[in-house]
Amino acid sequence: QQAFREKDKDARAVAHQVADSLSIGGVIEILAHHTDSDNWSGDNASDIVLDTFELGIDAQAGEWVTGHILFLYEQDPGPGRDTDDLQVDEAFITIANSDVTPFYAAAGRMYLPFGNFESNMISDPATLTLAEIRNEVVQLGFETESGFYGSGYVFNGDIPESKSNMSSRSNSHIDNYGLNIGYAMENDDFSLDVGAGYVNNIAAAAGLFDAIKGNAACAGEDCVKDYVGGMSLYAIANIGSFNLIGEYIAAADDFSTTDFAYAPATAEKLRPKAWNIEGAYHFNIAGKESTFALGYQKTEDFYLQQSKEYFEKAWLASISVGILESTTLAAEWRHADGYSEVKNAIGNDFDDEDRLQVKLSYEF
Repeated sequence: QQAFREKDKDARAVAHQVADSLSIGGVIEILAHHTDSDNWSGDNASDIVLDTFELGIDAQAGEWVTGHILFLYEQDPGPGRDTDDLQVDEAFITIANSDVTPFYAAAGRMYLPFGNFESNMISDPATLTLAEIRNEVVQLGFETESGFYGSGYVFNGDIPESKSNMSSRSNSHIDNYGLNIGYAMENDDFSLDVGAGYVNNIAAAAGLFDAIKGNAACAGEDCVKDYVGGMSLYAIANIGSFNLIGEYIAAADDFSTTDFAYAPATAEKLRPKAWNIEGAYHFNIAGKESTFALGYQKTEDFYLQQSKEYFEKAWLASISVGILESTTLAAEWRHADGYSEVKNAIGNDFDDEDRLQVKLSYEF
């Protein structure tokens, strides 16, 4: 009996240690939207969707090693993403100890530090739609007390290159890489975060995948003739109650005419790029933290022949209110203009779209 009690005590001690090393959190977002199109997406539409469910688990093993797992479900995830499916969105290990060294190493499935994608809107910024990249990565980086940070990383992207052989893709290799550098500072009334990044294969981004798959470069397989690099620039400033965001992401060179599934008919060499500019003001409504924001987004050479997801430019306005603890209610209006190339290809007056969205979010 005594031995049993001792074993039970040891088991409880281990359970407490495990519980103390774990941190669990998540978010649930319910979205209602109404779309009014001028012959863009056809009939007007409205819906209520489980926009996002996230469950994250972080584990700390001693002073040096942490593990992170994020489960993600999106009912309407958008271009280049799995539809209506719970997935392991992130899973990686980090070796770091800022008390000893500013350097760290990380490995696993993660979003590459290419672009920042900060936004006050419900809609994703066009920069994210163009350039967000998730992959299995090995990353080495640093973050100093003076505010400078940066990293380098390697990965095997989902879109390889064919080079001179236009009938098949090259063997799959770890030949994609990137770099990012930035500076962040903060005091009582002002904060700033500026940075830049480069990746040697921007076609690995989810937003470009739909435009590339089934192209002529590899006889219907998914690849590009040659890798095209991408560059990103961003600046985020908070001045008192005001927030300013500016971001630019672009391909560093033209893609081949065979790289995009819709380009061969017009012999276009495309160089996709995107801008996002936002200004926001933080204030209180009846003691509730609130934010009003205005935004403008623009893209070039970034469209699918029969998709309204890739607009040429958009104006946005949003307001969000923290109605209860950990609970936010937000509303957004977006007016987007379609590409003339899409209008010409489909033979319809695909002109513009107005979308009203309301989102209820709960974080735990």
